[in-house]
Formats: sequence, C-alpha cells, structure tokens
Amino acid sequence: MQNNILNELRTPVFLVNKFNEFIYVNEIGEEFFGISSNILIGKKIDELIPNDSPILNLIKRVRKNRTGITEESLDLSNLNFPNRKVRVHLIPFSLDNNQILIQISQLALLEMYQSQKINSKISKSFSSMIDMLMHELKNPLAGIKGASQLIASDLKHNSTSLELTQLISIECDRVKVLLDRMEQISNNNNISDFESLNIHEILNHCKSVAKNSFGNEINFIDQFDPSLPRIFANKNLLIQIIINLLKNATEASFNKGNIKIKTSFNSNKITSFGKEDFPIQLPLQIEIIDFGTGIPNNLLSNIFDPFVSTKKEGKGLGLSIVASGLEEMNAVIDVTSRPGFTNFCINFPLKKS
Repeated sequence: MQNNILNELRTPVFLVNKFNEFIYVNEIGEEFFGISSNILIGKKIDELIPNDSPILNLIKRVRKNRTGITEESLDLSNLNFPNRKVRVHLIPFSLDNNQILIQISQLALLEMYQSQKINSKISKSFSSMIDMLMHELKNPLAGIKGASQLIASDLKHNSTSLELTQLISIECDRVKVLLDRMEQISNNNNISDFESLNIHEILNHCKSVAKNSFGNEINFIDQFDPSLPRIFANKNLLIQIIINLLKNATEASFNKGNIKIKTSFNSNKITSFGKEDFPIQLPLQIEIIDFGTGIPNNLLSNIFDPFVSTKKEGKGLGLSIVASGLEEMNAVIDVTSRPGFTNFCINFPLKKS
C-alpha cells in the first residue's frame, strides 16, 4: 500500500536501510539515477554518488536527531548526471529500523535562472562594448584606407611604396570584415518582433538548412508532438538559436550518426523565475539530442558563459548568445551531458491571452 502511494509522487523518492542500501525506489527515482530499481535495490547510496557527498552526513544527522531535514541546494551529482543541484528532504521513515526516506524536489531553479540572467547581462555588456567599437573603429579605419589610396595615387612609379599602401588597404579591409562579424553578433541581441510560430515549421526549416550544409551526413530523427501549441517568439532569432544548437550537435557527432529533435508539452518540467521575479510555467519543450562526444564535466556548469568553448578554435560566444536570446523571449535552456549523450532542452511559456 505504502509503495503504491510513494510511486504516485511525481518526484524522485528513495528509501534506504540502516546500511544506507536502497530498499525502495519509485519510478521517477529510477529516471533520476538513470538506473532501474532492480539494479538499484541492494546498492549503497555511496556507490552512485561520491562518498564525500553531503547527503551522507545529512542521513547521519536525521538518524541521530530523529527529525527531518531539508537541504535547499545540494550537489547530488553522479557519473550519469554531473553538476546537478537539487532540493532534498530527508525524513525518518522507521525509527526502529533506522530507515530514511529521501525525496528529491525540483532543481534549484531560482539559482539556475539567476545564473542565466547573469550570463545574459554579461552578453549584453559584451554587445554594448561591440557597438562602441563599431563607432570608434569604423570611422578612423575608413580614414586610414582613404589616405592610403590618396598616397597610392601620388606614388604610381614607386613600386615599394605602392606595395605598402596596398598592404594598408588590404589590412583595412580585413579588419572591417572582422568588425562586421562582431556587429552581426551584437545585432542578435536586438529583439523586437515577436509572433505566433509553429515550432515544427521552424524546426523543419532549420533541419533543411543543416542537411544542405554542415550536417549533410547526419540522420535527423523527429519526435514531434503535433498537438503542441504555437510558440510566441522572434522568428529569426529562434531559427538562429536552433541552427546553432544543431551545428554544435553535428560537430560533436563528427557529422555522422543520429541527432534527435524532440518536442513535447511538459507542465512538470520547469518552473522558473521570470523577469518580474515571480514563478512562471514553461511547458513548451524543445530538445536537441546528440550521441557524440559529450561536454567535459569541468565545462558543463559554465557552458553558457561567454568565452567558454569545447572547440579548439571556438570563441565561446555561440551558447552565450543562445542563452541571452532565449532569456529575452522568456525562455530558458538547460543541458545534460555525458560521453555519448548530450541534451539541450529549451522551455518556452504559453503565450499570455
């Protein structure tokens, strides 16, 4: 009877005995660890998480004081899910047998959102710096090139001087190309036009772009929920974000194998904190899943920060701009990764009526 009740809870629930061995795990708990209950039952909790994890001390305190404890932000990482912070409730379940009930609540989403908000501010500051550079550098650059052209017209018979003026002109053009690229990055943050979009049309368009360019050898797998409501977003920015994520997934897969594009309505997935600092639901879910190299553990928690990149020649701006753009559209992005599996999960709110 009690197992049936615990199994109906929509959060991970575990029961450990006096040896800290799992004696019960509900279905959501199986998903949390990525392991079936048949394998979990009988294992010690420290076989799945580092033996210096704070949860082991919390279990000792609950047994000693015979009262429940709630930890608001606990690192409960394991090999399958590194860098994962959760809210944990520990309750004495059977005082005679020293059994402890452990319930995992939602991720510490306020902390996650605040981190994304900080990253967004960093990206916007970087964008403002770029705008300033455009103004300060393009005008004198045009002056330098114009002066070199005037000098060249007076040095028609001096080959050495002509070569130098041509070099100045070529280098001015090269710097202008670099500045234009930076300006494009800056303009990505200027979002004004929002509209009601069919996300599957957007995803199919992005998939077509990928197939005909960087992902020509990838097998894209669609897992779409046709009943998903329309998304209220900026079309061009959303296309850029999806293409960016598809390109990253393709590069992680070395342009071979499968990439899954999934949509779903998941009312339980995320409750975040919006711009007005009050909870909002974000049930419209898009997932870009690849089965490539994965993101290194030491970068995973900071992957949306500016200048953080897993690529040798990467500038570390792509995912920062992705997070910033989604924040402007009241959406959030999260990532789960391990070798052979990476899932970028985007969640949008329902449009307010």
